[in-house]
Amino acid sequence: MVTRFAGTVGVLFLLLGTVGFFVDHWNDWIHFDPVHNIVHLVVGAAGVWASGSERRSVLFAKAVGVVYVLAAVVGFAAPGMLGPVHLETSENVLHLVVGALALYAGFTTQTIETVKLKSKSG
Repeated sequence: MVTRFAGTVGVLFLLLGTVGFFVDHWNDWIHFDPVHNIVHLVVGAAGVWASGSERRSVLFAKAVGVVYVLAAVVGFAAPGMLGPVHLETSENVLHLVVGALALYAGFTTQTIETVKLKSKSG
């Protein structure tokens, strides 16, 4: 599950980062700027790379989860704090959802693996 999550998020973020260089906004729901596009491309490339290994995927999911939940919280509480990255409320909600899903994927995988290991040994 976590490798599929990393790969899917990776591809989606690569698409978002690429599209962002050709359009300024999408339905006034998501606004694109060069810094945000580069962040999406880096996260996307990391996700695709991480999807090749469960261990890397778990680390990717946990890191993305923490960073995106924090970005959402900062975006809601102090929108100007992120400097040149312009975030709308809808983007903060999207970041919160992605972050929460990433944390779920990253932390439940280890729990599932621990249960599998314990059931094999006992």
